[in-house]
Amino acid sequence: MIAVFIIAFALCLIGYVLHTIFHALAYKGSKLAESSTATNLLTMPISFGYICWIVMLFTDPMSIDIRKYIAITLGLLIGLAGFALFLFSIIQKKGFDEVDYLVKKGVYSKLRHPMYVGTMLLHIGFPIATRSLLTLASSLIWFPILISWKYMEEKSLERKFGEEYVEYRKSTLF
Repeated sequence: MIAVFIIAFALCLIGYVLHTIFHALAYKGSKLAESSTATNLLTMPISFGYICWIVMLFTDPMSIDIRKYIAITLGLLIGLAGFALFLFSIIQKKGFDEVDYLVKKGVYSKLRHPMYVGTMLLHIGFPIATRSLLTLASSLIWFPILISWKYMEEKSLERKFGEEYVEYRKSTLF
């Protein structure tokens, strides 16, 4: 089980790193990042990475010392809230593709990056629900990466939408 966990962790990390490279290319204005083929190809590693993260939940060799029913209840509340936030943001944005307008309705009226917040809640909640200590601790790696994506995305959106984005950022969280 430990070997499976380590392999899943490594593959998840590779997915995050490749996706971060894609964000960096987009931030730098690379034509490669604008290609739909490249977007689709680079979406696969992060998707596979999340599958590996799920494997981590169930193969984690270290357990959080918390009562099972408390862990399940608290973890599912946090994790499902994150999943719902992630889904609502995709629905309101009409998918993952970049749009030519600034999305400011629904969850985007309160949060600039609800997908990232939802992902962070997933990374907290489901490891608690499964009492997976190392998987929860791995959030110390995933969160800074997500925050770097947020930073790069905000700089790109500010370049694209100018003052409209600056004003939007003042009226929303994260």
